[in-house]
Amino acid sequence: MTKINTLSDNYSSERKKIIDKMRLKIKDPCKKILLVHPVQITESGIDIKIALNRRYYMYPPYSLGVLTTNLKERGYDVSILDLNFDVFKVFFDNSTESFSNDHITKIWKKTLEDKIKSFKPDLVGITCTFTMAHDLLVRTADFLKSINPEIPIVAGGVHVTNAPEMVLKEGKNIDFISLYEGDISFCDFIDIANNKKSEEKLSQIGSIIDEQYIKIDQRVPPPALALNTIPDYDNLSIKDYNNFGEIGTFRYWRKKDAVGSPVLSNRGCRARCTFCSVANFNGLGVRGRSVVSVVDEIQHLKEDYGINHITWLDDDLFYDAKRALSLFEEISNRNLDITWDASNGIIGSAAVMHEELIHAASESGCIGMYFGIESGNSQILRKVKKPSAVKHFLKLGKLMDKYPNIFTRGFLMMGFPNETLGQIYDTIKLSREMNLDWYTIQLLTPLPSTAIYNEMVDAGIIEDGSLNVDGEGFTMFSVRESERQRRKEIQQKTNAKEFHNVFKDNLDKVPTKPELTELWLLVDYLINYERILETNDKVKLNKLQRFLTDVSDRMTIGNPISNLFLGIVETKLDSPMEGHRRKLLAKEYTNESKYWQTRFDSLSLTELL
Repeated sequence: MTKINTLSDNYSSERKKIIDKMRLKIKDPCKKILLVHPVQITESGIDIKIALNRRYYMYPPYSLGVLTTNLKERGYDVSILDLNFDVFKVFFDNSTESFSNDHITKIWKKTLEDKIKSFKPDLVGITCTFTMAHDLLVRTADFLKSINPEIPIVAGGVHVTNAPEMVLKEGKNIDFISLYEGDISFCDFIDIANNKKSEEKLSQIGSIIDEQYIKIDQRVPPPALALNTIPDYDNLSIKDYNNFGEIGTFRYWRKKDAVGSPVLSNRGCRARCTFCSVANFNGLGVRGRSVVSVVDEIQHLKEDYGINHITWLDDDLFYDAKRALSLFEEISNRNLDITWDASNGIIGSAAVMHEELIHAASESGCIGMYFGIESGNSQILRKVKKPSAVKHFLKLGKLMDKYPNIFTRGFLMMGFPNETLGQIYDTIKLSREMNLDWYTIQLLTPLPSTAIYNEMVDAGIIEDGSLNVDGEGFTMFSVRESERQRRKEIQQKTNAKEFHNVFKDNLDKVPTKPELTELWLLVDYLINYERILETNDKVKLNKLQRFLTDVSDRMTIGNPISNLFLGIVETKLDSPMEGHRRKLLAKEYTNESKYWQTRFDSLSLTELL
């Protein structure tokens, strides 16, 4: 096994080693650059039924689009290959077929091989944003080298920056890693390889040389003007991404003809949440693009691709209230007739401190907002350094009631180190009092490079160097908790485990990882479903009708609890026949499953059928 030792960039000799490896691996001229976005979910993790219901995320590779613009401006021939899109397109083009793991592997390998043969790149860059795609990053690099052992490979992206040594240790065919934001540094790397720029400009690069991990981590963040770069998506069919997966999380609340795409208006986040890796990747602070460049990009997407809905990629959209207000007003003033959502989340305290932003957002086409709440326990919020407190969240709930056109959702987490059942119950109580339209509950994901990851390693909760890519005990991006529960339902269809309300037991208990995965359904029920029984507000009920229809008919088909409560909502909205039909479906699904029978009995839902 390769021995990994970190050497800092303190000596010019270390820089020279990286330069020497560049000269050895990269031929001059290096003119043709292929940028690859791998499949985002391992073959064994893809459920074709879920895929055909467009349940997996399908974002265009925004960062690769930015790199393409920058590289083309420097005179390079660049092409983007989105293997994730290409594979899912095959599923839809052949929807009646079954796909084995081997079949899926052959699809992306054949697509990649064909691209290598036709484009003949001098260098390949591979991006990896999420930890769960680590294995596919490594296998994509391995396959590239099997096609052409001489081709230099550079990996970059958030996951690569979060776990650089792990990426290089397991990705032995990755020659270099590009750290942090590569807008400038990756382009400089190519220029230096072509002797177009001084070797002293080399930055944000890492590699294994002589069995040691060497890095030049001097940052070269994109300057203000560079932030205004509009992505060049090459020949990608941007308007078709919506057809094969999710962009944002508000499909049910968008117009039926909505065609979405992501846009990034600023980078970074003012918060320092211990579970988040944004600061590690983007650095401290928030850097915003010019308002004009952002809206120019939106207009370009609409006019050239037919995009009429935007999902913000920002981690702190409301940072700099004056700028955010100008942004929303510029969208309104141009009469672009678009809608937008903030699926990445809004800081709660920022929203309540600047109500004018919510008003301007609504006027400019906002139809959905997520808010990062995480916990309803003040001690947990302070410990994980959330920038908002319980008092902010309570004010937020009342504020958003004034904007019924905006579907409001909250991010919640459980499974923080030493978090008790009582503290989790505080989250349940706060969420119900806030009364947002819906909440997403996930188990804590300890990402490498974050403070909470180190804390959990020190406490012996997780093993140092582990990536948790199997998702056992901790959720991974794109694998929703509802989908994990769906697998449990199938496994326990004829032999269900015992289920009861643990919040009636000892609230000082710290649940184990397996107990947390069992607890998720109960928390989801208590926060989202139970309050529907007492909801009579027509505006809220109409929102719930739209959402629960999407859950029942697309997101988790065959789910008795969503159908039961959709039936209750339909009845309250004076649609008794549809209400009766939904309850019959719920009864049918329950009768077929011991898993659901056990849970319905425990939650006293059987009588509602």
